[in-house]
Amino acid sequence: MREIARLLLLSIRSYDFVGRYGGEEFLLVLNNCKPEFAEARAEEIRKVISNTPVQTATGALNVTMSLGLLVSNMWGVRPVEELLYDVDAALYAAKAAGRNCVKLAMPNVSAAETPPAEREAVYHPR
Repeated sequence: MREIARLLLLSIRSYDFVGRYGGEEFLLVLNNCKPEFAEARAEEIRKVISNTPVQTATGALNVTMSLGLLVSNMWGVRPVEELLYDVDAALYAAKAAGRNCVKLAMPNVSAAETPPAEREAVYHPR
């Protein structure tokens, strides 16, 4: 986990943020990342992780990363809990799609008034 955190920190700009969100999940905030570049940046970060074996006491370990991506300016003003719910759903969509990929959460405008526990995010297929 420490090596993955180190690689993530090396993959972002000085004003971005990386934090461990829980278990084996990390949260990255790419401040002022232009929306048209967000998916490409997420894919670059995923490739850094998957192309860099982690050295362990028993040898090199290949690690892959599944990413849920949410471009905040596409979602309007929403509580952070809703955004976290929807990006987490995108992460699980990436895992369900075979792992080691990026899935983009897309806002479902008609679901804006539905509580997060009762709705599903819509994904941009890749």
